[in-house]
Amino acid sequence: MTVSFSPVRPSFRASNTSAPTCEHHVCPTCGKPIDCSEAQPQKKKGFFTRVKDGFINFRKGCIDFFHIVGGTAKGLVLGSLSAGIVLCGNAIKNAAKNAPKKLSLGGKVLAGVVGTAVLAYNIVKAKLNANQEKANLDHRWETGHNS
Repeated sequence: MTVSFSPVRPSFRASNTSAPTCEHHVCPTCGKPIDCSEAQPQKKKGFFTRVKDGFINFRKGCIDFFHIVGGTAKGLVLGSLSAGIVLCGNAIKNAAKNAPKKLSLGGKVLAGVVGTAVLAYNIVKAKLNANQEKANLDHRWETGHNS
Protein backbone atom coordinates (compact mmCIF):
# COMPACT_ATOMS: atom_id res chain seq x y z
CA MET A 1 0.00 0.00 0.00
CA THR A 2 1.29 3.44 -0.81
CA VAL A 3 0.23 6.76 0.66
CA SER A 4 0.77 9.97 -1.27
CA PHE A 5 0.74 13.49 0.11
CA SER A 6 0.56 16.71 -1.86
CA PRO A 7 1.78 19.76 0.12
CA VAL A 8 -0.05 22.18 -2.20
CA ARG A 9 -3.49 20.68 -1.68
CA PRO A 10 -3.62 18.20 1.20
CA SER A 11 -5.20 14.98 0.06
CA PHE A 12 -4.34 11.53 1.19
CA ARG A 13 -4.85 8.58 -1.11
CA ALA A 14 -4.17 5.01 -0.26
CA SER A 15 -3.81 2.47 -3.02
CA ASN A 16 -2.91 -1.20 -3.00
CA THR A 17 0.05 -2.02 -5.17
CA SER A 18 -0.39 -5.76 -4.85
CA ALA A 19 -2.82 -8.22 -3.36
CA PRO A 20 -1.90 -9.29 0.16
CA THR A 21 -0.48 -12.76 0.38
CA CYS A 22 0.21 -14.97 3.35
CA GLU A 23 3.58 -16.63 3.61
CA HIS A 24 2.30 -19.46 5.75
CA HIS A 25 -0.50 -20.40 3.32
CA VAL A 26 1.09 -22.34 0.47
CA CYS A 27 -0.70 -24.47 -2.09
CA PRO A 28 0.32 -28.12 -1.46
CA THR A 29 0.25 -29.05 -5.17
CA CYS A 30 2.02 -26.15 -6.88
CA GLY A 31 3.86 -24.45 -3.97
CA LYS A 32 2.55 -20.92 -4.74
CA PRO A 33 1.34 -18.61 -1.94
CA ILE A 34 -2.41 -18.48 -1.49
CA ASP A 35 -4.12 -15.07 -1.47
CA CYS A 36 -5.44 -14.15 2.02
CA SER A 37 -8.48 -12.39 0.60
CA GLU A 38 -9.92 -15.66 -0.65
CA ALA A 39 -12.51 -17.17 1.60
CA GLN A 40 -11.00 -19.87 3.76
CA PRO A 41 -13.21 -22.88 4.45
CA GLN A 42 -14.61 -22.82 7.97
CA LYS A 43 -14.34 -25.89 10.15
CA LYS A 44 -17.62 -27.14 11.53
CA LYS A 45 -17.93 -26.94 15.28
CA GLY A 46 -19.07 -29.89 17.31
CA PHE A 47 -22.21 -29.94 19.43
CA PHE A 48 -20.44 -29.44 22.76
CA THR A 49 -18.32 -26.60 21.37
CA ARG A 50 -21.46 -24.81 20.15
CA VAL A 51 -23.15 -25.33 23.53
CA LYS A 52 -20.06 -24.04 25.35
CA ASP A 53 -19.84 -21.01 23.04
CA GLY A 54 -23.53 -20.28 23.59
CA PHE A 55 -23.08 -20.53 27.35
CA ILE A 56 -20.04 -18.22 27.25
CA ASN A 57 -21.91 -15.67 25.13
CA PHE A 58 -24.84 -15.80 27.57
CA ARG A 59 -22.48 -15.21 30.50
CA LYS A 60 -20.86 -12.30 28.66
CA GLY A 61 -24.29 -10.76 28.08
CA CYS A 62 -25.15 -11.16 31.76
CA ILE A 63 -21.83 -9.63 32.79
CA ASP A 64 -22.45 -6.61 30.53
CA PHE A 65 -26.04 -6.20 31.70
CA PHE A 66 -25.36 -6.41 35.42
CA HIS A 67 -22.27 -4.20 35.32
CA ILE A 68 -24.06 -1.50 33.31
CA VAL A 69 -27.19 -1.62 35.51
CA GLY A 70 -25.06 -1.47 38.66
CA GLY A 71 -22.96 1.38 37.28
CA THR A 72 -26.07 3.29 36.26
CA ALA A 73 -27.68 2.86 39.68
CA LYS A 74 -24.48 3.89 41.46
CA GLY A 75 -24.09 6.84 39.08
CA LEU A 76 -27.66 8.00 39.66
CA VAL A 77 -27.23 7.91 43.42
CA LEU A 78 -23.81 9.56 43.47
CA GLY A 79 -24.81 12.03 40.73
CA SER A 80 -27.92 13.05 42.65
CA LEU A 81 -25.90 13.48 45.84
CA SER A 82 -23.23 15.56 44.11
CA ALA A 83 -25.86 17.71 42.38
CA GLY A 84 -27.60 18.20 45.73
CA ILE A 85 -24.31 19.20 47.34
CA VAL A 86 -23.71 21.78 44.62
CA LEU A 87 -27.24 23.17 45.07
CA CYS A 88 -26.80 23.28 48.87
CA GLY A 89 -23.52 25.09 48.43
CA ASN A 90 -25.24 27.64 46.23
CA ALA A 91 -28.06 28.07 48.78
CA ILE A 92 -25.56 28.50 51.65
CA LYS A 93 -23.70 31.10 49.61
CA ASN A 94 -26.96 33.00 49.14
CA ALA A 95 -27.78 32.77 52.86
CA ALA A 96 -24.31 33.95 53.82
CA LYS A 97 -24.84 37.10 51.78
CA ASN A 98 -28.03 37.79 53.79
CA ALA A 99 -29.92 37.96 50.55
CA PRO A 100 -32.36 35.05 50.47
CA LYS A 101 -33.33 34.62 46.86
CA LYS A 102 -34.00 31.89 44.39
CA LEU A 103 -31.15 29.67 43.28
CA SER A 104 -29.44 31.09 40.24
CA LEU A 105 -29.66 29.50 36.83
CA GLY A 106 -25.88 29.04 36.81
CA GLY A 107 -26.04 27.04 40.05
CA LYS A 108 -28.78 24.81 38.68
CA VAL A 109 -26.87 24.23 35.43
CA LEU A 110 -23.67 23.51 37.35
CA ALA A 111 -25.51 20.98 39.53
CA GLY A 112 -26.91 19.26 36.43
CA VAL A 113 -23.51 19.14 34.74
CA VAL A 114 -21.83 17.73 37.85
CA GLY A 115 -24.55 15.10 38.30
CA THR A 116 -24.39 14.09 34.64
CA ALA A 117 -20.59 13.90 34.71
CA VAL A 118 -20.66 11.63 37.77
CA LEU A 119 -23.28 9.42 36.12
CA ALA A 120 -21.29 9.17 32.88
CA TYR A 121 -18.09 8.39 34.79
CA ASN A 122 -19.76 5.52 36.65
CA ILE A 123 -21.29 4.06 33.48
CA VAL A 124 -17.95 4.17 31.62
CA LYS A 125 -16.16 2.66 34.62
CA ALA A 126 -18.78 -0.13 34.79
CA LYS A 127 -18.36 -0.88 31.07
CA LEU A 128 -14.57 -1.08 31.44
CA ASN A 129 -14.94 -3.41 34.43
CA ALA A 130 -17.33 -5.58 32.39
CA ASN A 131 -14.84 -5.74 29.51
CA GLN A 132 -12.10 -6.81 31.91
CA GLU A 133 -14.29 -9.50 33.42
CA LYS A 134 -15.30 -10.78 29.95
CA ALA A 135 -11.64 -10.94 28.90
CA ASN A 136 -10.86 -12.96 32.03
CA LEU A 137 -13.79 -15.26 31.22
CA ASP A 138 -12.51 -15.81 27.67
CA HIS A 139 -9.01 -16.51 28.95
CA ARG A 140 -10.24 -19.02 31.52
CA TRP A 141 -12.37 -20.97 29.04
CA GLU A 142 -9.93 -20.94 26.14
CA THR A 143 -6.83 -21.87 28.12
CA GLY A 144 -8.49 -24.31 30.51
CA HIS A 145 -7.83 -22.25 33.64
CA ASN A 146 -11.43 -22.53 34.70
CA SER A 147 -11.14 -23.01 38.44
